[in-house]
Amino acid sequence: MSFVTPKWDTTQNNYVIDVTPPLQKSSQVPAGKNTSGSIVFLDSDRLHDTTVEVLHHLIDEGEKHKWFTKLPSHEQLMKRVNHSFSNLGGPETNAAILERLLMTPKLITFLWKPTTVKGVAKPPPMEFEDSEDEGLMSEPDVCDSNLPPVELMDDRRRMREEYLLTRLRAAKARVEEEQIRMEYFEATGKMPPESEDEENEDEDEDEEDE
Repeated sequence: MSFVTPKWDTTQNNYVIDVTPPLQKSSQVPAGKNTSGSIVFLDSDRLHDTTVEVLHHLIDEGEKHKWFTKLPSHEQLMKRVNHSFSNLGGPETNAAILERLLMTPKLITFLWKPTTVKGVAKPPPMEFEDSEDEGLMSEPDVCDSNLPPVELMDDRRRMREEYLLTRLRAAKARVEEEQIRMEYFEATGKMPPESEDEENEDEDEDEEDE
């Protein structure tokens, strides 16, 4: 059994359906004080799931014990649900348990009782400790390094400089080669061979002429 047999309250014109201890235990929802001091639920998903579960139990037991002239659907009841607290709770309130249901033809009120559940620890409030030496603290001195400075260079820049240096060396080699060829021409009266093979061919031709 999840509920006690409904009782009619002639003063309030509603049915009072008390919740049994097993359902009270399973219907626990996190709750606490907000900034204005009002008690509020802290987990809307848990509240929704608990409401769905309680209404299923109510329909099952209502059908079994013939509590309704016409059995309502779960969707009908969900549209008529209202939540209320039986008291304002205290500073240590961290949960709410379902105490009873109040039913009229148009409304079903879930009456919750704020409570403190042991084992649910609240985090300590945040604070900053004042230090007498806080104003005297300064950044530590950093000694200058005796190591030679290291120049940082981008990889692309370094590759570009190496490429230009290679071209410069090649151009310088061609100029030196051309100077040697001109000196050879001035000394012999003919242009020097372009390669060793060409030089050998010239020597062979000279021998044939002799």
